[in-house]
Amino acid sequence: MKKSSLHKVLIASASLLAFSCGGSDDSDSSSDCTESTWYQDADGDGLGNSSVSVTACEQPEGYVSNDSDSDDTDDGSTSTTACNTTGEESQSTNTEIETMREAMVSFRSSLSTTLLDEASVCLDDERFYLWHNTPANNDNRDGITYGDLSDSQLTAFKDILQLFLSSQGYQKVYEITELSEGWLNNVMSNTWDPDFYSIDMFGDPETSGSWGFQLDGHHCVVNFLVHGDNVSIVPAFLGGEPAADTWNGEDFDIFSDERDLALTLYNSLDATELASASTTSTSHALEVGPADQNGDPDPYRGTYDYSGFATGLKYSEMSTTAQANLLLVMKEYVYNLTDSFADVWWTDIMDNIDDTYFVWINDTGTTPTATSEFYYRIYNPYLWAEFNTEGSTGANAATIADYNHVHTITRIPNNPTTDNGGDYGIFAYLINQDGPKTLLEHYALADHHKQSTFKFDYTIKTTSLLDADHGHSHGPSGAHHHEG
Repeated sequence: MKKSSLHKVLIASASLLAFSCGGSDDSDSSSDCTESTWYQDADGDGLGNSSVSVTACEQPEGYVSNDSDSDDTDDGSTSTTACNTTGEESQSTNTEIETMREAMVSFRSSLSTTLLDEASVCLDDERFYLWHNTPANNDNRDGITYGDLSDSQLTAFKDILQLFLSSQGYQKVYEITELSEGWLNNVMSNTWDPDFYSIDMFGDPETSGSWGFQLDGHHCVVNFLVHGDNVSIVPAFLGGEPAADTWNGEDFDIFSDERDLALTLYNSLDATELASASTTSTSHALEVGPADQNGDPDPYRGTYDYSGFATGLKYSEMSTTAQANLLLVMKEYVYNLTDSFADVWWTDIMDNIDDTYFVWINDTGTTPTATSEFYYRIYNPYLWAEFNTEGSTGANAATIADYNHVHTITRIPNNPTTDNGGDYGIFAYLINQDGPKTLLEHYALADHHKQSTFKFDYTIKTTSLLDADHGHSHGPSGAHHHEG
């Protein structure tokens, strides 16, 4: 509920008091009534004001059963001042995390009040999982953009990225957001621009040990989270069109390792292994990739069921050589995170390595090469990795080879049961755990979430925002598919 509606709540509460159990003329209904205390939720954040309450049999509009709001005039949608997020951890004593925290506090302090408020929300805010890979024009993302920052502020933010990412992980982000996106900017400058990448910040590193931020844009979305002693970067969507080329005299080949290591794995499989790994599917879209379009939440957050993906070639059924090659591919995704925290993640993966499955789709039906289209995925209880050659699209259809448009996604499945957290940590379960309550209204009314008129990286079914399924479909296994 908006603060402007507070007077309506007060009027409604006065009326409701007249209909509490003791005041009813209906003796039968009064005898069956059990009164409860309800607390005013003037800012509509689901948290009640302990100083304003009513007693009623049924929950009055604008009231909730808890009294845990520290500020009932701030719903946390534009500031972390009044965050009351369940499940936050205490500040970590890990020196590496403390360096990350100090860098983020310094960056936040450098921002104007307007930029800080625009970028900051609570960890249980819906913005945490509202990301996609449609072209990042300057008004279809929440938060603040690279273009909003001064040179020194942008440098400080990139320094933070380098604290969370390994050198190879940061290099990929750099090549995606600056080189490949710079190449695209020459094609259509109002659609693709390095300045359009956006930043959302979650929680407050000054007061809590649980905080994070999201880098969100066309071909790069990474969700960074510090939760006590744990650091994660999932879900992470990385892509490129072109994935390999030259920009401003600098060569780039973003996914050379993900591609070449996978080809080495493929070529190490014998006929029996290859038959188990290969599928005849004619579709190679990412199964758990980005949402379809602006305003759609991540459909795979929280308790999404991955069990249907336990198919393909199992690690325990591979030769020793193939197993070693598969581990190298898996590490390429895990070690985008800085090494010390990737090591923790890798331990969980290896503890469950026998439950790892590998699937390959080769579009051409011939031996795949670095210049052919193919798809693969890896499913482990602690790692989901997909690689897909998308095919060139729109303005680039005649200038970029189909194999040179790549999408990848990295996740930790089965959140929040994993000990060290999965996608969005434990907060994936906390965010609107009963389903998005105000999402439809928010996106139907917000101008900056109107559907993009720019060409997407794939063809989608465009539907009204009043269409509950937002145009995406799921196959028999629960897999998510994009049309086209």
